[in-house]
Amino acid sequence: MPQFCTAIIVASRQLKKALWRGRAPSSSTSRQAQSTTLKEENLSLYSTGGYHPVRLGDVFDNGAYKVLRKLGYGVYSTVWLAHDTKTKQQVALKILTADSYGGIKDTYELAILEHITEQARNNPLGGQHVLVLLKQFRHCGPNGEHVCLVFKPMGPDLGKLRDIFPRRRLPIPVAKKVARDLVSALVFLHDSCGIIHTDIKPSNILVETQELNDIFQNARPEVFEQETLTMPPPHDYYVASAPVVSAFEDLETSQDMSFRLADFGTSSWTHDHLTEWIQPNMLRAPEVILGAEWDTKVDIWNLGLVIWELATGQLCFDGQATATAEYSSEAHLAQMQAILGQFPETLLSRSPKRDRFFDAKGNRTSDISFPSFEFESMCTGSGAFTGRDDMPAFLDFVQSTLALEPHKRPTAQDLLNAPWIKDD
Repeated sequence: MPQFCTAIIVASRQLKKALWRGRAPSSSTSRQAQSTTLKEENLSLYSTGGYHPVRLGDVFDNGAYKVLRKLGYGVYSTVWLAHDTKTKQQVALKILTADSYGGIKDTYELAILEHITEQARNNPLGGQHVLVLLKQFRHCGPNGEHVCLVFKPMGPDLGKLRDIFPRRRLPIPVAKKVARDLVSALVFLHDSCGIIHTDIKPSNILVETQELNDIFQNARPEVFEQETLTMPPPHDYYVASAPVVSAFEDLETSQDMSFRLADFGTSSWTHDHLTEWIQPNMLRAPEVILGAEWDTKVDIWNLGLVIWELATGQLCFDGQATATAEYSSEAHLAQMQAILGQFPETLLSRSPKRDRFFDAKGNRTSDISFPSFEFESMCTGSGAFTGRDDMPAFLDFVQSTLALEPHKRPTAQDLLNAPWIKDD
C-alpha cells in the first residue's frame, strides 16, 4: 500500500478507536526533518507577500479557530484542519498568501466564493458538489495581511485517493460517480453562478463520505493530533500535510463517496477573466494555447481529460516531445493533432498566436510530430474496461468534451444526459 495511505490509516485507526472509547489518544511530539526530506509548499515564499507561518496549536479570529493539523497547500495558500471553539466542530481553514489581495491583480476568489455560497442557499441541490464558503476573516502576520477562508472539512483529494488503487486507476463505477458529480458542479457554476473554474484537476476534487462528516462533526479535537514531520526551528511552521481518512471505511469498495469541486483561486467570471493564461500545462485547452477567446468550454475540456486520466490511469497529453523533454506548447499541439486530428480553421482564424504554430494553410510549423493514435486503441490498451460493455459510451463522453473547436463541445447541461454517466 502506498506510503500516504499507510500513514493516514494508522492515524485514523487511532482516531476511530478513541471515538469508540470516548477518549483521545495520547498526544505525540513532532519529528524534525530537513528541507530535502519534506516536500511541501515553496519554503522561500514564506516572505513578505507570501505564506503566513502557521504552527500547530495557533489560534485565529480572536480565538475562534485552533489549528489541529495541516491538510494541504497550493500555490497561493495553505490549508489546515482547525477546531471551531464555538460550534465544537472541525473546519478547514484556508489561509491565502498576503499578495492574493492588495497587489497588482487581486484574485477573484473571495467574491466568487461569496457568490457561490449565496447561489447555493437558493439552490442547495445545485451547490452540493461545490465546496461553499462558511466564513471569511483577515489575519495580520509577519508577511502581511492574509484573507482566511473557512470551509467544511473534506477527505483526501482525488490525486491521493488514486494512490489506493493499482496503476492509480479508479474503478470505473467510481470514475463515473466523479464524472456525474463534476458535471453537476459545472451546471451550477456555469448556469447559476456565471463562473468558470479554469483549474479542474484531481487535486482540486475532494472526497466526501458520511463517515468523515460524522468524525469531523463529533470527534473531540484531540483525536486529530498526530506525530507530525516538521523542520527544525525557526522553520517549524513548515509541516507535512496529513489529510484525514477513516481506517474503518474502505474507500476501495465504498459506495458512499461523493465529490466536491474546490479551490477557486484562479477562477473567473464568465464576463470578466482574472487572466487569459489558465489551466495546468497538460490540461490546457487548445484555444488557451493559441491565445483565442475562451469561455465555459475550457472547463468541459478539463473535465474530459481528468475523467480520462482517472478511468484509464493514463495522461491523454503530456506536452513532451520526448520522454525526458520539458513541456512545450509545440509538443502539446502536436499530440492533440495526433489524437484529435487537424486543427479546424474556425479556431485558427480567431487565434492571435496562430502564426507562432501554424502556416497559412493550417499546417503546424514545428518539426515535432507523433504517429496517429485512436482513442479506442488507447482505452483498450489501458485495460480499464476489460470485462465491461460501457467503453463505447465512455469514449463518446470523453471525445465530445475534447472537440478542438470549443463551440462543438457540449455544455455541462448537455452532459447531464450523456449515456455513460446516466448508466449505472
